[in-house]
Amino acid sequence: MSQSAQVFRPGPLSQALLVLSRHTLLGRGGMRKLMAKGVRALNPDQPLDVPLYGGRARLHHSGNNSEVKALLSPKRYAREEYAFCREHMPAKDGVFLDIGGNAGVFSLFVASLMQSGTLICVEPQPSMFERLSTNFALNPTLTKRLKVHFQQTAIGGVAPGTLTISTPESAGQASARLEDGVPTIEVPVIPMADLLAQFGTQKLDLLKIDVEGFEDGILFPFFESAPANLHPKAIVMEACHSGRWERDCEALLLEHKYKIVHKDRTNMMLVLDA
Repeated sequence: MSQSAQVFRPGPLSQALLVLSRHTLLGRGGMRKLMAKGVRALNPDQPLDVPLYGGRARLHHSGNNSEVKALLSPKRYAREEYAFCREHMPAKDGVFLDIGGNAGVFSLFVASLMQSGTLICVEPQPSMFERLSTNFALNPTLTKRLKVHFQQTAIGGVAPGTLTISTPESAGQASARLEDGVPTIEVPVIPMADLLAQFGTQKLDLLKIDVEGFEDGILFPFFESAPANLHPKAIVMEACHSGRWERDCEALLLEHKYKIVHKDRTNMMLVLDA
């Protein structure tokens, strides 16, 4: 049986906890942690299939921050980033690229904004790529109305090849910035411009990039070689690991006429200043 053909329906007690967490003030702060603890106790060995962004998702209740938050309080998760996407992602014929797709939560949200267009999502870590693929398989209407492409690869450099990434115990934290004592795997890697060319993309409306401190290894080669028509019109970029950058991505983007419209301790959001 395929992963998407299985069903992991919450039981009555789990469902009650999820309703309280998703629709009341109990889904905030310390109370959300208690709700999560209860859900884990009731479902120790399996994820849960739940409604998400007008569709469905299979979310794990531990080990991956984005899945836990989307499971327990999706209306509060990534509110600033999602508001930015609503403003800058075209409903029709837009192109979205998600670099560091994780379990697909962010891509599922952007897909819910799109009536037509192209969605490209890349994730190099095999276990996370399986979750991503399963979550989109649970939403076949998305793949009917959109051109959806998944790539189990890393992005970076100036030529295709392989890249060593770390795979910490916490899911979704893999990075090409290696740390002592953390297991590693070899994965395929292709430049961002090559990825877009592979799918015949002539523009990029929205880029989300979250690669745990390797953003410079992707953006610098891209902006040094890609034509201006491929420069993303809007960017959501994780910046909390900027200390791992070898070159300053923020300075690079400002140099290429981007304007920072929001910046917090985790992410920054930029638009191309026309």
